[in-house]
Amino acid sequence: MERFILTEKEQQVFKLCSCLLNKDSDGMSFEKIVKEIGLSKTTINYAILKLRHVLNLVIGEDEYLLYKTTDKLYLEIYQSLSFQMLKNAYISDSFFLHFFQEVYHERFSGLMKETDAKFMSYETGKKELVKCREYMKHFSLQLCTKKKVENMICGEERQIRFMFFCIILSQFQCKFINFFESENTQLNLFLDNIVKAFPFIFQSSKLKTKIFYRIALDRIKKGHLLPEDMTFPSYFECPVLSLEIFTQKVEMLFLDLDLTAQQKKTEIEFLYFLFCTLIYQPAYTLEDIDCQASDCPIFINTIETIGGITLTAKEKRYICYAHKQCIVWHQMFHVSFCFHHLLTEQERFTKRNSNYMLLWHQMALTLQEVPIYREAFKKHPNMPFFFQRIFNAISFSREVPCKVFLLCYSPITQSIAMENLKNRQLTIRIEFVNTIEKADIVISELDLPNREISPDYLCFVNSPFDRRDWKNIENTIIKWRTSE
Repeated sequence: MERFILTEKEQQVFKLCSCLLNKDSDGMSFEKIVKEIGLSKTTINYAILKLRHVLNLVIGEDEYLLYKTTDKLYLEIYQSLSFQMLKNAYISDSFFLHFFQEVYHERFSGLMKETDAKFMSYETGKKELVKCREYMKHFSLQLCTKKKVENMICGEERQIRFMFFCIILSQFQCKFINFFESENTQLNLFLDNIVKAFPFIFQSSKLKTKIFYRIALDRIKKGHLLPEDMTFPSYFECPVLSLEIFTQKVEMLFLDLDLTAQQKKTEIEFLYFLFCTLIYQPAYTLEDIDCQASDCPIFINTIETIGGITLTAKEKRYICYAHKQCIVWHQMFHVSFCFHHLLTEQERFTKRNSNYMLLWHQMALTLQEVPIYREAFKKHPNMPFFFQRIFNAISFSREVPCKVFLLCYSPITQSIAMENLKNRQLTIRIEFVNTIEKADIVISELDLPNREISPDYLCFVNSPFDRRDWKNIENTIIKWRTSE
């Protein structure tokens, strides 16, 4: 989404900011700035001025120090602030997000008034509106020429909901309430009860589900319904919760909604689909998965043949489950661009797991020879990345785990950090231990309780982890891995 909002020069400025924040106190030489970021020597000074403007706007001029010497540029930020938080704070003031928020709440009153609200010229507003149109095109949506604010976006209802989900999740994440501007207490109660019933549900899965459900319910209340004859992918049943039981539980969200029986049935099936595909299922719930169904055998055979491995029955069940999840998600929603975080993730694997990447490219080429995959990859550019994640999960699960001891001030912070660490695709299998003595790596925001024990791989962090902390954690893991 960022490339639709930020200009090319702004993207370079944020790339410069990212590099400086990851250099600790060593700074960055002008030679490296030219080479790694693509800035010319004549535009570096402009980028520094623009970066200073961004920092003043987001955190205030007294909260950082940006200075240069004869050959280096340095940046120090005095508060715990990650690069992503900095960038999100800057983007949050953009016309792009303002436009979509106003359209979502059905209060867009005309470009002239909205440009006045953002203190920009009408001509600049028209240019910004082009970015919004381009973003919608990638979801097969368009801006209607009608004047009615409640029908400004034309296209399939499920795609409109999916687009808003992508915007809110990528930009607002845990602060999604800033976009919705109010709470839905009934939805909160429903999801709290679901999490109590299924304690294996990650907080990240709950967050995604809450955002998408909120969008769906808001759209229903405003009369934007899914077509009654809408067809769902053939497989999306959750192994631990049937549609019948789910319907009984979710009824509470539809008490005040005036829908026909068929409209209600379609909307509940949509919420069930989201529950089945957004929530990760642990291995013990997958016993009844049929690995011979659909195209799973082709995918499994490709992994075994090219990867030179024999998969266990448990691994095959997981692959089949994840494969089906990927297929049905892309059958339901489509987008024509690759999400930035998937590209970043692939870059990380390329740098640190080149053997895995080489194997995966061979697998992807083989899959593309099969007509059904060739067509799917062409239509859904994100699908190969998700298939790659399945292969990575199997490969990393076979490695000797890295035993990690994590120590944080707060138990809540610790549990969230443990979940994030496991979910962060760090190209390694993580196993948490309860004592420093058993650990390969120690990650701590506290002084160690026993300084006589000096682990070989120790990483001190702030809480919550910022970009620099994650970089230090990854580097510590790499050092441990390459030492074996």
